[in-house]
Amino acid sequence: MSSCLVLALPDFTQPFVLECDASREGIGTVLMQGGHPIALERWKLLLHKRLYSINDKDMLAIMHALAKYRQYLVGNMFRVRTDHNSLKFFLGQKQLQERQQKWISKIQAYDFDIEYVKGKNNVVAYALSRRPTTLSLMSLDTDWRARILVEYSKDRLACEILDGQVANERFGVIDEIIYYRDWIFLTEGSQIKKKILQASHYSPLAGHQGFTKTYRAIRERFS
Repeated sequence: MSSCLVLALPDFTQPFVLECDASREGIGTVLMQGGHPIALERWKLLLHKRLYSINDKDMLAIMHALAKYRQYLVGNMFRVRTDHNSLKFFLGQKQLQERQQKWISKIQAYDFDIEYVKGKNNVVAYALSRRPTTLSLMSLDTDWRARILVEYSKDRLACEILDGQVANERFGVIDEIIYYRDWIFLTEGSQIKKKILQASHYSPLAGHQGFTKTYRAIRERFS
């Protein structure tokens, strides 16, 4: 884990570099030292924070990173790299919103300079901020359509729906795929259901959450 190909171990005698970026969906942060990543994170923005201005989103990314990597940064001089040039002048603004004033008060605990870099030179944080956080059938199984059609052929209810024997307006068929209201219909024993459950609970990004959080995550992504 300390080789140059993966995460490096921190050296508190050397300066740290914090790279941050924000997109419409999330923020990405990378703590670097000597050109090697120490830690990195992708964080999904809550709905109300997606309405922030571009300037505030990028500042939010910095504030999140400061809190996340506080143990590395407090007491050390470091640089923050961002592709939003106006943030270099954030501390000098005279008119600040309430949340910006709170950010200013928290920043006082750190000693850093903000450095502007072009987006193409901030590739890791840029990629993390834009990494999809939602699951899709395509991400779970690239041949999901063919798999569903095979499962339909072995399921009595699905066959009846496809043959027009079920008089229920909540079911519809588009291009041989059955929909229940606006959702794709999966058979009771569908293997895709198991893949959805596994990806929503066991994957590293899911974090092995409990039943309630896993259920809500599935409802959010597949409803």
